[in-house]
Amino acid sequence: MKKFLIILGALFLVFIVLGGIGLGILMFQGNALSKECSAYADAALPLIVSQWSEKELLDRASPEFKSATTIDQLDRIFEWCSKLGPLQHADPMQGQVTSFYDTKNGKVIRGEYSAKAQFENADATISLVLIKHGDRWQIAGFNVQAPGFNPVSN
Repeated sequence: MKKFLIILGALFLVFIVLGGIGLGILMFQGNALSKECSAYADAALPLIVSQWSEKELLDRASPEFKSATTIDQLDRIFEWCSKLGPLQHADPMQGQVTSFYDTKNGKVIRGEYSAKAQFENADATISLVLIKHGDRWQIAGFNVQAPGFNPVSN
């Protein structure tokens, strides 16, 4: 009986050590993904919103974004956004990366980031949903919120 308890204790200890190692690896990978996603978001934001460039967004858009958004929708969004004026200042993007398994697409790595930005005519919050395809981050969602901004009165 004593031998059985020693073996059981040793197996338990091995499982705890392996679990700790696995958790450490996951945390390291998650931290690395978060840093690269955040850097991508920080670099993409000013390129898109400084002069409200649809081309800059489309150059970074994922296939999911392109299939869900028509050019007419994008034209309307950017027409409205351009009335905010040129970018004056943007805070660093803040957010997080998550990964999950999708039965249709397999492993999915997504980041959701947002930043407050000041434009010539109003303040806004810019949100990006990013998705990683292979080794490349792309934009899967783009949203601009400027509460109280009415471009008709400006």
